[in-house]
Amino acid sequence: MLAIDMLQKCPSTSLHRIPALPFTEPGTDPNPLVELPLLTPCANAQSLRTTLHAVLGSQLRGYGLALDPVRQLATVTLHVHLGDVEQTMRCLMAALPTAQFGRIAKIAMDEVRRCH
Repeated sequence: MLAIDMLQKCPSTSLHRIPALPFTEPGTDPNPLVELPLLTPCANAQSLRTTLHAVLGSQLRGYGLALDPVRQLATVTLHVHLGDVEQTMRCLMAALPTAQFGRIAKIAMDEVRRCH
């Protein structure tokens, strides 16, 4: 009970915009998580992270980010629900017009990268 009280009183918990989702049994989720690879010019990782969270909001379930500082490119692996892919891509194309998308693939729950 003490841990729950501490979490409710902690101001930093309000910074986490994406609630944790309950895990479903494999193969039973009607709207599974998928990986959406993205390659975009990036000089500042924090700026890219801020853009992703601002543009995608709750559609973004998790991501991985790798930077190539020499070429100033970022490879991002976004985790979104299959039903949100079209809207996610529209939002990303508006915010990151030079971004290149890779092949969408279903992922297992143990591969999910949380945003927080």
